[in-house]
Amino acid sequence: MKKAAMAGALGCGLLIALLLSMFLIIASDDESGGSGSGLYIGVNLSAEVLAHQPMVEKYARQNGISDYVYVLLAIIQVESEGKLEDVMQSSESAGLPVNTLGTEDSIKQGCKYFAELVAKADRLSCDMDAIIQAYNYGSGFLDFVAKNGKRYTFELAQEFSRQHSGGVKVTYKNEISTPINGGWRYNYGNMFYVKLVKQYLTLTGGDALGTDAQNRIVEVARNSEKYGISAAGGYCEAWAEEVYRKAGVSIDKHCCAGKNRALYTVGKSSKNIPLGAMVYNDPAVYQSRTNDTCGRNAGHVGIYIGNGQIISNIGGTTIDTVEGWTAYYGFGGWGWGGAVVAQK
Repeated sequence: MKKAAMAGALGCGLLIALLLSMFLIIASDDESGGSGSGLYIGVNLSAEVLAHQPMVEKYARQNGISDYVYVLLAIIQVESEGKLEDVMQSSESAGLPVNTLGTEDSIKQGCKYFAELVAKADRLSCDMDAIIQAYNYGSGFLDFVAKNGKRYTFELAQEFSRQHSGGVKVTYKNEISTPINGGWRYNYGNMFYVKLVKQYLTLTGGDALGTDAQNRIVEVARNSEKYGISAAGGYCEAWAEEVYRKAGVSIDKHCCAGKNRALYTVGKSSKNIPLGAMVYNDPAVYQSRTNDTCGRNAGHVGIYIGNGQIISNIGGTTIDTVEGWTAYYGFGGWGWGGAVVAQK
């Protein structure tokens, strides 16, 4: 496949510079495009993909696209799951046969091409999703988008593929394509590419633009395995505390989430949870759902990561919506576990 890049970054001074040091990514505000900006961070990236992060950072920096490290990693997740030699599948963008390049050269070329498309997107005023799709289709897709409103839509991606495939369809069934059209795509590139890539990115909203400490907590919580934090079953409190410590926040050890909740609950409303705060279950609700002694007596705790989501350890990390958490565990309030965390 031909490869492409993301749109140019929007600078926001010192605050954004600090956020970037935590690998937060400037990006567009929704899948259909738009002129707004937000912050992308990676989600559900495999260990094989994250192993390439240092090299991606190196070549992203050399090409002036350090803002997009997580976007590049999400592309790697889709292209190769981090397992192929041509890890970014970038050989064709250099005019070479598929799978010609080795791992480092693949990343070097992928970042170079990505940067070229960032520059082109800036000239044409195309949005970020157009550039994600163009990594798959090639730079001609940017010209196509520029002539049709300058904003990506799935319909534009589909039409571009239809034109270049001569209308030839192939079977393509997965959890993304099947609900949309029953499981097919046109036989040119992948018209679902934006949706595929954005499975591995989350766009944090305004509530996620927290202080340095809050943003570090979210970064570590989302990538706790990468930070060497055990997610053994029955140790939700220990996991949450270790997330804080790895984020540079001093916190005492507590025997269980229930003790944490009893001592350190700050707020009772689920409508205004601060980014990075610990979220506690309501024992009255949770006890009615489980016969597990630990669950009844020790409670459960997670961390609020923005966008109405809570991450917690249940023998492996899982992300729930605040509504889903409340329905299952009950909402017992939020707090900082006795730690001092600068907040907005």
